[in-house]
Amino acid sequence: MSLLCLLAAEPELRVGMVAREEWLTPTEQARLQSLGTAARRDTFLAGRWLARRAVQRWLGVGRLPALDVADSGACRVAGMGDVYISISHSAGAVACAVSSVPVGVDVESLARPRNHLALAEMVHSPAQREQLVALATDARTPAFLQLWTLKEAWLKARERGLDFALMRSLVLDDDLQGDVAVATVGDLVLAVAADPSLPPHIEGPAGAVWRRCQMRAAAV
Repeated sequence: MSLLCLLAAEPELRVGMVAREEWLTPTEQARLQSLGTAARRDTFLAGRWLARRAVQRWLGVGRLPALDVADSGACRVAGMGDVYISISHSAGAVACAVSSVPVGVDVESLARPRNHLALAEMVHSPAQREQLVALATDARTPAFLQLWTLKEAWLKARERGLDFALMRSLVLDDDLQGDVAVATVGDLVLAVAADPSLPPHIEGPAGAVWRRCQMRAAAV
């Protein structure tokens, strides 16, 4: 059992992308039409195209699979309940994870300016915030994003929304057989998660060194 995680830039995905009328399914068309800006529509198309390429590679088939949008917003392979997909976008980068167990993926840019201490108030526990404040200023961004992406990927694998109260309760333990993993790829932080646990093998971007952990909920 394995997990495949692909990472690409939106401009790269648009090269060779065939006309969307040839591959978007009705549920994807409906979702596309609901997006209010051209930029959001372009990002959606890039993610769905990468998801097709990821499933095609994971299954080892020549044809592009048909994908649907579930009521929850999750990506589904039409007619295949045993293949799970997750998509994430950040700063022009697109990530997709595929496996035979429920998966989640999240990608965030280290270069995107944000007030991470303020964000930590919403998504991290008091102890996690104290650890963040204690770090040198230039170390706070990667530390925040590693924990943030792990939490969001974990929620996605369970088809949970951005439940801030739950996120504040989530803590990590290093565990080689855990349910989440994180790596830094260039200026991006990439996290994957699975339910109940990650497959033994993660096929990911070249050079990615994964830190595997177990996520659990604790009293805040």
